[in-house]
Amino acid sequence: MNNRFKALVAGLVLLMAACGDPGNVPKEYIQKDKMSKILVDMTLADAYGNEVSALTTPLPDSVRQEKIKIYYKQILDLHHVSVKDFMASYNWYESHPDRMKDVFEKVQADIAIRKNKLGNPAEENAPVRFRLKSFFPNADKAFLLPASDTVRPFIKRQP
Repeated sequence: MNNRFKALVAGLVLLMAACGDPGNVPKEYIQKDKMSKILVDMTLADAYGNEVSALTTPLPDSVRQEKIKIYYKQILDLHHVSVKDFMASYNWYESHPDRMKDVFEKVQADIAIRKNKLGNPAEENAPVRFRLKSFFPNADKAFLLPASDTVRPFIKRQP
């Protein structure tokens, strides 16, 4: 009877240790909040790299990817995280899909909030450059003058 009790206690201890807290991330890895902020910044950098490449002279994919890697390194530096620590954490999250799902849900929520702040480009209350962008893709590069200032660019400045 004594051996059965010891085996039962040992089994319960192992079971409790194996289950653990499903929401916790070990301390040696980047925590969920910080990881989601890093991934939001990386997602925006990736979108920026693709957008700039499409608007300017199209770059070969290899050059564009190298530029994006530079952005990633700058983002990790801003968050005070080494590439090695980020990769170790990312690999850990990949092996724990439930926690990775939590991180990506935070990323999606953050990006949705940022997108909603911009508003719909065609909406009447949106800033002018966003409304014009729906008609003219390069509108943010245009120089707009108020209607009353149409003569000013042609007046020679006197010293």
